[in-house]
Amino acid sequence: MAVIRAMTREDLDSVRRLEAATPEAPHWTLAVYERFLSEENPDKRIFVAAGGGRTLGFAAAQVVGDVCELDSLVVDVTARRAGVGAALLAALKEWARQSGAVRVELEVRAGNTLAIAFYERAGFSTDGRRRNYYREPDEDAVLMSCPLQPNHAS
Repeated sequence: MAVIRAMTREDLDSVRRLEAATPEAPHWTLAVYERFLSEENPDKRIFVAAGGGRTLGFAAAQVVGDVCELDSLVVDVTARRAGVGAALLAALKEWARQSGAVRVELEVRAGNTLAIAFYERAGFSTDGRRRNYYREPDEDAVLMSCPLQPNHAS
């Protein structure tokens, strides 16, 4: 099973390799990843799933006000359908809740039916569409969100 933890600078190369090998992932510059790692941005976080001496996946998000924006969730093709994505999403939701978010929002390519089904199983519902949001190829974005359970600590 994968170990889920916050990304460190040592993970940067393997995360960027995984992103580059995943056509449906957003392709960010090094500067974007650096902003996620900066201590000046505690509202941004990347979680990595590590196992077998390699990076199996990662999830990047940021909390803006009371909303957590899921910016990217990538799982290596060889580790899909093994619970890695669900474990990353669970860690991200817990961090978001502790950071004051009341829901998680995302957009996903309309043609990515496997990802949409994954998010639906994880409690997300469809909120709408953004026409022609994605490029190369041009495609609509499906807007989805999931409420977070409040912290019931006593």
